[in-house]
Amino acid sequence: MRKKILQLSALLLLSFYANCSNKLVISNWLTTPSHILPAPVFQNQSNIKGKEFDINEILAFNHVQLQGVFPEMGKNIGLAEGKRLTWQNTFTDANGYVFIENDTLTPNYQIAYLAVYIRTERFIGTTLEIKSPHALRVWLNGEIIGTKTTTENDDNMVGKVTKALNLQTGKHLLLIKTVRPAGAPRDWKMMANLEIKEPFLNTDLTFSLSPTNRKNINHILDGTKASGVELSPDAKYYSINYRRSLPAGDQSESWTEIRRVADQKLMQSFRNARISQLQWLPLSNAVSYIISREKKSTLYLHHIDNNTLSTIMDDIENLSTYQWAPNEKFIIYSIREEGSSITTDMRQVLSMEDRQSGFRNRNFLYQFDLASGFHKRLTYGNLSTHLHDISPDSRKIAFYQSFPDYQSRSFSMQNSYLLDLETLTLDTLWLNEPISVRATFSPDGKYLLGTGGTAAFGGVGENLPEGMIANNYETQAYLFDLSTKKVNPITRDFNPSISSVFWHKSENAIFMLTVDEDFQRVYRYDLRRERFSLVDLGFDYISSVKFARNAPVAVFQGSNTNIYSTIHSVNLRTMKQSVIDNSERDNYAHVEFGNVKNWDFTTTTGLTIKGRVYFPPDFNPELKYPVIVYYYGGTTPVGRTFGGRYPFNLWAGNGYLVFVLQPSGAIGFGQKFSAAHVNNWGITVADEIIEGTRKFLNAHPYANASKVGCAGASYGGFMTMLLMTRTDIFAAAISHAGISSISSYWGEGYWGYAYSAEATAGSFPWNRPDIYVGQSPLFHADKIKTPLLLLHGDSDTNVPPGESIQMFTALKILGRPVELVMVKGEDHSITTYSKRIHWHYTIMAWWERHLKDQPQWWEFLYPEKNY
Repeated sequence: MRKKILQLSALLLLSFYANCSNKLVISNWLTTPSHILPAPVFQNQSNIKGKEFDINEILAFNHVQLQGVFPEMGKNIGLAEGKRLTWQNTFTDANGYVFIENDTLTPNYQIAYLAVYIRTERFIGTTLEIKSPHALRVWLNGEIIGTKTTTENDDNMVGKVTKALNLQTGKHLLLIKTVRPAGAPRDWKMMANLEIKEPFLNTDLTFSLSPTNRKNINHILDGTKASGVELSPDAKYYSINYRRSLPAGDQSESWTEIRRVADQKLMQSFRNARISQLQWLPLSNAVSYIISREKKSTLYLHHIDNNTLSTIMDDIENLSTYQWAPNEKFIIYSIREEGSSITTDMRQVLSMEDRQSGFRNRNFLYQFDLASGFHKRLTYGNLSTHLHDISPDSRKIAFYQSFPDYQSRSFSMQNSYLLDLETLTLDTLWLNEPISVRATFSPDGKYLLGTGGTAAFGGVGENLPEGMIANNYETQAYLFDLSTKKVNPITRDFNPSISSVFWHKSENAIFMLTVDEDFQRVYRYDLRRERFSLVDLGFDYISSVKFARNAPVAVFQGSNTNIYSTIHSVNLRTMKQSVIDNSERDNYAHVEFGNVKNWDFTTTTGLTIKGRVYFPPDFNPELKYPVIVYYYGGTTPVGRTFGGRYPFNLWAGNGYLVFVLQPSGAIGFGQKFSAAHVNNWGITVADEIIEGTRKFLNAHPYANASKVGCAGASYGGFMTMLLMTRTDIFAAAISHAGISSISSYWGEGYWGYAYSAEATAGSFPWNRPDIYVGQSPLFHADKIKTPLLLLHGDSDTNVPPGESIQMFTALKILGRPVELVMVKGEDHSITTYSKRIHWHYTIMAWWERHLKDQPQWWEFLYPEKNY
């Protein structure tokens, strides 16, 4: 009963302070018991700077681990002088002070910790005030925001720390370390409040003792991230790559570890070793890797079982790639021969590719025999040669050359050859193939398993209605018979698009990682029955899968829309799984997510468009929510990933309904669906997005139809601009790295003309101005009235920044609401840590400004300047 009365009193007190003084007093804290800190010996002796040991030293030194701590009632943060520091719930008194539980005066310093979570429903500017007669240090979200080093002994004086804060939407941890000097007579107490001024409201901010949080940008960027898992041939060990951001200097560290599959025991760490191209040998439990110094590289061999290390090739200049022969007796490697510089004052541009660095370099193949130490050059000429694969008997290699052909649809041709390594006899596999094909040998060496676009090998894999043109981003798998040179398009009638393939000898099956609508899944192709079957791994999105050469075991990385990525091993016969990496577990331990539900619709043309909706964690159907519509609209669907640069579950966690849809033209839905992309350039897609948005709003009464935003990037950025010329149903829009003029992108972007080989097959500015001009948003800019945010890296080589600049220019002249934010030094994606955060905050502030009528965050980031 007494506890309930205290809680009620605290709530009434909080209400009193909020209403009377517009200061929110924090009335409930997590606190730890105090602990004694014996002073070090020689404390009275001056150090080399002439300073004696004092309270500043205690405040500056972390006696327990505070970085990454999430205080929670009943949890410990450490053991100090034999005393457990357990978080407990403590209320303030009638004056708003919280007292530390210790009435004993000692001849030593005493330390205690306090914590509370501040939840903001919007961006808010406030002032934090902390009062105490004793010294303290204050952290907000792990950063020091204030320190008080004084102790006041006068009962009429209480020192304080004051700090102006600008809090982004979300939950923030306020952590305080307080120090009581030896024999201090004053009560050990502290109070804190946050001042709220217009236009902000008291209800915009709440306090909590729970670490439960919503997803934020730090969850995405911080912590250790795992990727790149590979199995040893017998599946006894695996290698795994890790990456960790070092936020203070926009730096990161990356390293590789070797672990045992059975128990994840660490066998070898390559942290700080700066290795590259680590590979498992085909037969042995050994890895090889490269260490480079300037332009010279050394290849090392590391046996895991006995932990021995040897040098294979030393000081190889311009070593590019390498691959072990299946018998482990030799290595095929590639040497880069550097062409002339592209930085001269006057330089003739030889071709479209010559604008890119590295085009004039060439790569050629060599063989290194381990027993003799002999190096043999295998290829020469004016065209680079690249390895497809080495035959299972280690007698032959398949390789290819590519060269420009600006009269073909793809503007490139590929020749592939078979080379006998003993006689250097060359056999042609295919010539003048306009669709790039990558190939590996079958286990018996009788076939090549190739992957390439739908139109490869003369279109043998096409399955389209008459009159439609294949979209070659829809990747097929082919069996190329080496004896007859006939091609079998095994995925011709299989809708998913192929991402990678592995022909497993012991399973007599081909495993395929596929784009399957907005899922990414693994399928097994039974060679004897010629049938596909889904390998159900329990996740919506398999970002990678790798197989052991000589064991029925695979490792894969999987996630769902609201389940972070984990890495598993799986027995391909029993389908039994084991988690081998869960690096994100601690990062997301306290994060809550809303539901994600599928929501499809049928267009007026009878086409079914897939979609899904992300709901806020505290969703209430009685309320009205602003809506964000996201799309790509190009050749790939917006996959059901957990993360991504456009984190839908993060947006939903900030109080938005997020509707993601997959318009026609995307791969993974079948050849007919993806072929709709060709020579369309967004017109059909725009109509589908508009129709789908209207139907979504009609079907969901809790969606606020007057507060709907839309966003897209790259081709999706183009779609945003195009949509703005065709509808006014959106209250705000974002285009990141979008295309405003198809013709200028076609000629100016590094890959513009190559992408147009698919998007506008056979169509050019001179024969299809209806597309290149008529469907370019720039030429319809006068129709745009919706507030539009244009984001662009100023070093973007894919979609040049001029695409956003010229739309910005047009809308400024027209007097339309537009903002342009350029990100210095960034390319098509924003990758630098600090710039990524600011870019993300820019997006969130734009949504708050236009979808919640809360412009303060935007005004804080981009204050109006009197130019």
